[in-house]
Amino acid sequence: MTEPVTPAEGLGVLHLFCKPTAVLDLKTAQSVVEEMIGRGNQVVVVAILGHKADLALMALSKDLWDLRNFQTSLTTAGLEIVDSYLSLTEISEYASGVPDDMKQARLYPELPPLDKPAWCFYPMSKRRSPKANWYVLDFDNRLELMRDHGRSGRNFSGRVLQ
Repeated sequence: MTEPVTPAEGLGVLHLFCKPTAVLDLKTAQSVVEEMIGRGNQVVVVAILGHKADLALMALSKDLWDLRNFQTSLTTAGLEIVDSYLSLTEISEYASGVPDDMKQARLYPELPPLDKPAWCFYPMSKRRSPKANWYVLDFDNRLELMRDHGRSGRNFSGRVLQ
């Protein structure tokens, strides 16, 4: 058995965007998801609108090897992974002052949230090119930009989960 690989804090989050292949075995794919959940992990399965994928699976785990094995098992079941992202739940340096319960909700979310039938994903890319690098701004300017970003998002509170 492989030793667990765990983040120092929070969870690993694997986003898999898939298309079915001619050899897809739905029972096996469902068993893979159920087994992952049975080991104490979380999996959210979503039908995708768009041209790149038909299905998305978001898996959260304390053990990064569980995420890797999950991906391999889905491929073996006949899902072609057309895109993927790996991230970690985290507390941003811009959210250091939030209450502990909010920090815990960010580090260890319980998914899917109740009464939220839609799911949205956007990959974040931290550009480092000289003309598109917000890290050249001082921390206070970046903090204000993040606060504006949060205020803008809260306009959708109650209608969209962020």
